Formats: sequence, structure tokens, C-alpha cells
Amino acid sequence: MPTPPLKPPIGGAVERALQRLLMMIMCGELSPGEQIRQQEMAGQFGISRVPLREALNVLAQQSLLVHRPNQGYFVAKRGPGELAQIRRMLHLLENEVMRTLQWPTEGELAQLRAINDSIRANLDQDHWAELMRLNRAFHNFILTLSPFQLITEEIRRLFTLADPFFGAKFERASARALTVQEHDLIIAALAAQDRSALMQAVEAHRYSNAEGLTLTIAGQAAVAPPAWEVGIAKA
Repeated sequence: MPTPPLKPPIGGAVERALQRLLMMIMCGELSPGEQIRQQEMAGQFGISRVPLREALNVLAQQSLLVHRPNQGYFVAKRGPGELAQIRRMLHLLENEVMRTLQWPTEGELAQLRAINDSIRANLDQDHWAELMRLNRAFHNFILTLSPFQLITEEIRRLFTLADPFFGAKFERASARALTVQEHDLIIAALAAQDRSALMQAVEAHRYSNAEGLTLTIAGQAAVAPPAWEVGIAKA
């Protein structure tokens, strides 16, 4: 008797819909507060509304979407206070991980350089979806060097919440180039096994990522970095 599949056939459609929705949110194709037009999107994805709705439910559970009874699904909006809290949590958790990170092997360093080289090769693209994906792959790879799996899982969750807002900086070519340079500094610190340089490089990178906030909070004043970030970034 043949072995049954691990997932029902609909599972593949749900996963495809989930990944496409994630990328559309991350890259700003779906704006904060925008309603998901389910019939239209199901046709665009080439699937029925059933797997699409399952994907929407997953994203609602992850707080990327908001479900309103009798109205549908909307892309979550984040106020300045919420974004400041996400930044603060990332600051605390990332620092904890960086303090205990296991130094990468030469093979792992080569993989990090390859990802960053791919980002560098995509700097001039008009559409920055691939750059966003590679950028997240770069940071997720570094997280795999940590033995603190529960903490890194939480960091990945916060990345998912933050990307639609912080990632707006990739609209500017100068910010894309700066990202690659900052990644180079992180890789150099990892290669040198210099914990202090690593902490400084990660902090500087985090500080520049906050520029995305001023591009995505419509109708509100720019969110200035808190004092504890400014002090470290300029040190």
C-alpha cells in the first residue's frame, strides 16, 4: 500500500498562498489597513477561497492581519508606540543572542557572504521583493548559530511583525547599499570572532533599520530612536 502524503493536497495551496501574502505585506503591495479582497486574490493566486482563507487565518494568528467579523481581513496597522515596543524587544533579545552566539565555521561564513553577495547583485532591481527575502535569510542564518532556540523563534516572530514597516527603507537605493555594507561589517566581526565589534555592528545596523518607520507611518510624525538606541549607535 502506498504511503499517504504527510499533508492533504490543499496544504500545498495554503503554503503557496501564505508565502505570497507574506511577501506582498513585507514589500508594501498590501498596505497597513488595506482590506484583503478574497475573491479577487484567490483568482490572482489561482486557488479557491478555501486555502486562501486558511492562509489568512494563519496570518491573523501571527498578528499580521486583523479579522473583523462580517467585514473580512485587513492588514494590521501599527502605531508608533507598538513599533517602538517591537524595536525594544528586538534590541533586548538580539543582544542576548549575540552575546552567546557560537562562532561560525569557514563554511558558514562562506554561506553568509554568498547571501550578502546576492543582495549586492539585486541592489539595482526596481522591485525589491527578492532583496527583502535575501535580507531576512541573512539574519535568520545568523540566528541558527545560537543555541537559544526559544529566543531565536521569538526574534523571527518579531522580524515578521516588523518587516512591513522597517523594510520600507529598501525603496531607497542608498539604504540598500548601506545594508550590504553593514552586513559586511557583521560578517567581518564574526570572522574575527570579535564579540565587541559584532555587538557594535549589529547595533549600528539596527539603528539604520529604524529609518523604515518614517516611510510607513502615514499621517504621523517621524518616530525618533529612543535615547538608549542613539547612545549605543553613536558610541
